[in-house]
Amino acid sequence: MALETLQEQAARLGIISGDMSPTALIRRIQVRMGEEPCCGTDRRYLCRRTDCQWRAECQKLVAAWQR
Repeated sequence: MALETLQEQAARLGIISGDMSPTALIRRIQVRMGEEPCCGTDRRYLCRRTDCQWRAECQKLVAAWQR
């Protein structure tokens, strides 16, 4: 998902995005939507939610030091 699209969605939810990384922004959106802020965490290895709108971003390979 493009950063601009994420920022637009965050703005609609009243979230000020500033200079957040896409993953941090997704987590803020998840919290605002009442979901567990799990995007990009180690929980992704056990995640079975195929209907999650963040799945593609969440499942990307990321260096451990960047999580």
